[in-house]
Amino acid sequence: MADDELPPSKLGTKAHWDMVYARENRVFDDVGDEGEVWFGEDAVAKMRTWAHAHLAPSSTPLRVLECGSGNGTLLLSFLTWPGPQPQPFHLTGLDYSPGAVQLGASVEVARRAAIAEGDEDVLDPDDVVNPATCEWRVADLLRDDIEDEWDLVMDKGTFDALALSQEPVAEKGGRLPSRVYPEQVARLVKPGGFFLITSCNFTEDEVKHRFGGGLGLTFHSSVPHPSFSFGGKTGQTVCTVAFQKDTATTSSGSGSGAPLHAVVDCGGTKTEVVLANEAGIVARALGPTSNMAEIGLHRTTEIIVDAVLAAAAQVTGTPAPTPPAVFGAFHPCPLSFASTWLGISGCDTPRDASQISAALTPFFGAPPVVHNDALLLGGALLRQHVPWGIALIAGTGSVAVALEVRGGRVAQAARRGGHGYLLGDDGSAWDVGRWAVRVCVDAFDAGDEVDGGLADIIRRHFGVSSTPEVLGRVHALGDGSAVEATNEAKLRVSSLARSVLEALAAEDPLAEKAVRLALAPLAMSAVQLVHQMYRLRGESISPAGKVQAPMLVCAGGCFRQPHYRALLAEMCWREGVTFKEIVVVEDVAGEAAIGLATGLDLD
Repeated sequence: MADDELPPSKLGTKAHWDMVYARENRVFDDVGDEGEVWFGEDAVAKMRTWAHAHLAPSSTPLRVLECGSGNGTLLLSFLTWPGPQPQPFHLTGLDYSPGAVQLGASVEVARRAAIAEGDEDVLDPDDVVNPATCEWRVADLLRDDIEDEWDLVMDKGTFDALALSQEPVAEKGGRLPSRVYPEQVARLVKPGGFFLITSCNFTEDEVKHRFGGGLGLTFHSSVPHPSFSFGGKTGQTVCTVAFQKDTATTSSGSGSGAPLHAVVDCGGTKTEVVLANEAGIVARALGPTSNMAEIGLHRTTEIIVDAVLAAAAQVTGTPAPTPPAVFGAFHPCPLSFASTWLGISGCDTPRDASQISAALTPFFGAPPVVHNDALLLGGALLRQHVPWGIALIAGTGSVAVALEVRGGRVAQAARRGGHGYLLGDDGSAWDVGRWAVRVCVDAFDAGDEVDGGLADIIRRHFGVSSTPEVLGRVHALGDGSAVEATNEAKLRVSSLARSVLEALAAEDPLAEKAVRLALAPLAMSAVQLVHQMYRLRGESISPAGKVQAPMLVCAGGCFRQPHYRALLAEMCWREGVTFKEIVVVEDVAGEAAIGLATGLDLD
């Protein structure tokens, strides 16, 4: 979990809301109670008042969407409108819980009946009834690609709830919901349209930061809420913030004539392509693993081409062409990029980089810049204006790199690891899973196994009833090619890491032992790199051997877990190495692409 993430809660889970709306549907059927109104009726009134003041009147229906519509209280407030003129609307309520959609539709029927009867609880004296149609959809904003656009997109507490989930969104590159949601929502707002959000978990400045950076949304205004003073400072418990979609942004997200930049992050689990311009991220696409050391030059090249074409299709609006039957006979990329940066795991030598650059030059129309994937983290050094730092990646695999800023460019100064799971991947998800199995098997063999804890987690993960059976599942090879079978076996072990790290957070002693054993070599690599950088830069080390690096930049699923990061920092500290700042980069490809679009230079 990055430092600016909220702690997890059941409020961030779909299972919780399915349970809530099953209950609220029963209550509504029994007594007609519409259910809880998040932030109260006052928040609903403020959002409707803002919309009335800022939406331009139209003879055609204005399209309004509520994200996470729940019981529909906010959306249905648009059935009426301060006079004198009514405004036609097409209202859409969208929620990932079918129970919420059912409740919203039921409340709509009751609300329309109350309006027809002139019920003062739903119809203010100066209100007029708007010609409005309502549509209720079951959809997952985090995972579904919704093609429609709306004049006004509203959120009242949905981002708050989703940000309480630490469940990575696999369909969006394994990023956290709090990172995926703003990007998904921004695409739903038509150019010139508005996004209006009310939050209690984030301050106004935090909301501006989350939704205003590179998404094509510009801060428009905010709605006053009651404030409080404490300790000489003034704050609010709720904020409502409005953004307007840039009119220079098309429905695909591409800027009008703005140069496009491409970043391809080739990892051990997935390949991610991000296209960006000065307005922000334009398109994303995913592909399978493209670790060059494991699957080879040809397959890595094919996966990169397929993923880039899928991203380009989002911009051009035309389907990606069928892959050629002959390697190298690629269709030229339909887009031209001002810069193209490939970060490829397993691309470890100048010869590797030269080969893949040459193979992809006909496709891109110019030689792409090719580095090991760790160098994609270099943008954080430039943004923080530090001269050098250590970059650690611990995802399916791992690598440790010392990065240095030279003349405004980021370059690799030294490196440890990154040689694949057969020779290392210290501290990676693979290594954490491997050590977890080892310590549990050792405990069983020693007669020290106890009920519950890590051993139970591992048995459930592999679908066996006894610990010795785990070994057969670890070594089993499935059908398919040798590469496919090997990767499948590796992923069975690496996918265990998340549960192990959760057990670490729950203070399971075997989980802590496993993670410490996995982390120790990675921490030592970081220590060695810091010492090497001191020597390379001619900087003196204190007699006590204490040194401090300006920055540690981390990426990969393991580093999202704060207890994992804390253990690594502790191990480095015990060796006399500290870091002035530790930064977790959650969206490596996205931040690198935005960096290119805003002036990051490549070495």
